[in-house]
Amino acid sequence: MRKIFNVFLPILMVFVFSCGNLFAANPTGLVSIGEESLDDEEEVELKIGDKAPDFSLPNLNTDKMEGLKDYLGKPTILFFIQSACYSCLQEAKAFQGMKDRYKDQINVVAVGVDLLGKPMLVTWASHNNITYPVLLDPIFSVPEKYGFSYTPSSVIIDKDGKVVFIHAGFRPDDVKYFEDKIKELLK
Repeated sequence: MRKIFNVFLPILMVFVFSCGNLFAANPTGLVSIGEESLDDEEEVELKIGDKAPDFSLPNLNTDKMEGLKDYLGKPTILFFIQSACYSCLQEAKAFQGMKDRYKDQINVVAVGVDLLGKPMLVTWASHNNITYPVLLDPIFSVPEKYGFSYTPSSVIIDKDGKVVFIHAGFRPDDVKYFEDKIKELLK
């Protein structure tokens, strides 16, 4: 019994900590990534039209290192998630629906900044039938490059690597904005 308690206590603690933000008058369910940024750190401000920063992270399923350059050539939804973030789950499922509809016309790539690391994200992706790539970023380097400090956060990148849409938080109605931008890019 003690062994089970020792395994599940850290998971429960992360869930309770993450959900604290969710339940506190937070309609978009934003959850902080890592520690608060220091005031003397330079803030990144990604803008529409900027070249999307490249990165290299391991794929949860293959352990192969992948980067943005591996997904150029078609519109790409890149978003940042944590397994204990309910809004992240809603967004991930919505993007799975878009990937199912648009199939090979688009890329959907999740970057997991989960505090519990690979085992938790592998379970999360499997349990929720996520079939698009989930990359692991345990040191929060990629969201920092994109200027995000909360999950869920997302960008749409065009086939040439330019940022065309930036979004933070998630509400079910937000899917329409993503879908409209994807349709525009596929014309």
